[in-house]
Amino acid sequence: MSAKIRMLLRKTGLTDYEVNAYLVLLEKGALTAKQVSYGAQIPYSKVYQTLNSLEKKGWIEVTRKRPSKYFPKSPETALKTAKTVIENEWLQIEKAIADELMPSYEKIKTREKYDIWILRGLLNIVSKFKEMVKNCRQELLIAFPSIKEEFLLDFYQLLHSFIGEKMQVRFMVSKGMNENVYRTLSKVGEVRRKAKMFGGGAISDGDEVLLLFSDERGEITAIWSDHPGLASLAKDYFNYLWKESEGEL
Repeated sequence: MSAKIRMLLRKTGLTDYEVNAYLVLLEKGALTAKQVSYGAQIPYSKVYQTLNSLEKKGWIEVTRKRPSKYFPKSPETALKTAKTVIENEWLQIEKAIADELMPSYEKIKTREKYDIWILRGLLNIVSKFKEMVKNCRQELLIAFPSIKEEFLLDFYQLLHSFIGEKMQVRFMVSKGMNENVYRTLSKVGEVRRKAKMFGGGAISDGDEVLLLFSDERGEITAIWSDHPGLASLAKDYFNYLWKESEGEL
């Protein structure tokens, strides 16, 4: 196997021994620990530790009969598992660092003016929304006229990772939205339904606001601002609609 592939496998979190063991199994099929030790040139004293680690990381499976045999999972399946592990670890690291260092940054940050941005393109809008969620400390208000179910799980994982126990989260969604959306969002915060919604967005701590609009072609544009006047106006309007909306399921 090429040196490039070995290097890329190590970047997924595998050790040199684990890379060697997986590639041998991929080439030969099911093997015993002794055969893996011989074929992958892993000391026998290390081979069980290596194989157990590979199993935990989702790269191989093992039969529990004697002698145990180990066989590889498909690269696609193993890579999806590795990606999930890496992303979860990164979210934990990101939250820990942000929680520890942001207060220090806020103390030295000077504000000469407030910003208003126009954001176009789903990736840019989602990126700004994620930043707002990560920086939020007390209250997050979110209005969803609609949300595609394929985005729902990613959205839930994002909020679940960064929202602390002391943070209040309120969702306002359109009546008639899929009940799976209600159930998922209610795990994070309070949900209410509104019969007619003419836009959506998010308000973080009453300091930042992200307003969403769509044109006649269905393309989404957003306006983000940290202007206290605009954020306060958006929050007042959200609370006005909230009082008129129906409680969560």
